[in-house]
Amino acid sequence: MEENERESSWEIWLGIFILMALHLLNFLFPLAFFFIGVSQLIYLIPALIIALYKGKKKMAAGMLIGAGVTFLINATCYGLVMGGMMWR
Repeated sequence: MEENERESSWEIWLGIFILMALHLLNFLFPLAFFFIGVSQLIYLIPALIIALYKGKKKMAAGMLIGAGVTFLINATCYGLVMGGMMWR
């Protein structure tokens, strides 16, 4: 793996870790915790704008990957919980 490829993958992981840190801050707001898939847009959009303004496209891509994974996990868990309630 070349040095440039390592830097690129590191920036993607850094974007994912930044988003995870923002998720931890989201736990300060209890209602937002239950709707994290949607409430993450409140802090994701400004973070993306800042990253893109600074020219960190790979970091922004990492944030988007993390946001997509968060949204899918949240939607799946919500569906399982609501689906389980329907079958009782």
